[in-house]
Amino acid sequence: MKLLFAGALSAVHLAVVPGAVAPGAAVKVVGNAGTCPAGNVVTAISAAFPGHAFGMGTLTGRVVTGGAFTIRGHVRKGLKAGRYTVTARCGGGNFGVTAFVRIR
Repeated sequence: MKLLFAGALSAVHLAVVPGAVAPGAAVKVVGNAGTCPAGNVVTAISAAFPGHAFGMGTLTGRVVTGGAFTIRGHVRKGLKAGRYTVTARCGGGNFGVTAFVRIR
């Protein structure tokens, strides 16, 4: 999916790997932050993640050259089975794309 982000046409995308996990399991949130500069913080937001930022839990990581990022973390323990939405933001703006993680 191509989106306008910070005024430029970019291949912004977002995914959770693996896509299905048990409560408390490790995950990676990967993608491309488009024109968000290298070194900026990417914040992945989901009710599946621990913490309390943006009204939900978050995982954070840094953008590298070319807009790529990989965020390593865990989903919360005690989550009920189901599909949880994951969004992300960088540089004060939302990516405008959504990924999902399924809890078994």
